[in-house]
Amino acid sequence: MQNLQHVNPLSPMSKKEHRGRIQAQSDHLEESVSWSQDTPPSLKQGLDMANELKGKLSKKELKKRKKQFEQLERFMKNASESGGIYSPEFRSFENEDIKDGTRVDFELWAGAFGLSLVIIIVLFFLT
Repeated sequence: MQNLQHVNPLSPMSKKEHRGRIQAQSDHLEESVSWSQDTPPSLKQGLDMANELKGKLSKKELKKRKKQFEQLERFMKNASESGGIYSPEFRSFENEDIKDGTRVDFELWAGAFGLSLVIIIVLFFLT
């Protein structure tokens, strides 16, 4: 991943404006990829983080979340195409066929995600 600093986005040590994470979770699993950076993650960076998270899962765990990762990716694409999203934003994509809390979460704790280049330029000059 380029230009992404992986840290706990909840940490008080994180001083970056844009923070969040993508997480795969259940009663027996918790894996995540987080970001903390000066500029909002782009759609490409979000999709790269989702792929990085997929790489942390076993084939079995990934198979149980196939549909949820598709929902996450569609959510990120829709958010980006509509101009981006701003914190706080939390979405859970649950596998309702499995009763152990199997899901994929998108958590935007601070800042923004998926903004268009025009919005990023305007925000840069306003801050």
